[in-house]
Amino acid sequence: MTERVVALVTLAASGLYLTLALRMPLGTAARPGAAFYPVAVGAFACVVALVSTALAFRRPAGGPADAPESAATERRQVGLAVATLAGFCLLMPWIGYPLAALLFIGALLRELGAAWGVTVLTALLSAEVSYYLFAILLGVTLPRGFWPH
Repeated sequence: MTERVVALVTLAASGLYLTLALRMPLGTAARPGAAFYPVAVGAFACVVALVSTALAFRRPAGGPADAPESAATERRQVGLAVATLAGFCLLMPWIGYPLAALLFIGALLRELGAAWGVTVLTALLSAEVSYYLFAILLGVTLPRGFWPH
């Protein structure tokens, strides 16, 4: 029952976020406006929340969703994720966004148990795509670290 309530609340919150994001100027494909990133995040959140809600309602009410991991393992994963994010924030000014993003995604995926091949490919693609999206398309100045300007 709790899983269904959480899924519905998450769906409602992401829908509200997307609705508010759509009130900002969208701009054009050549010059995205202020709503570009918030709308993308809101749309993604809505899709994830919708899938989560559908899965929650497909399971029998009151039954366990999956075998839960131990509380100690869950705390360890959260702690490692927070430490990895802190490392990303601390290293980014010195090593630059592209390398920091690559290391952050790679470390996070390995902490969560992803295979090496998936980790390397996802980290490379995530770092490159996010850099291209923000630095090139949106013109956001990102820390370059010791890379040539």
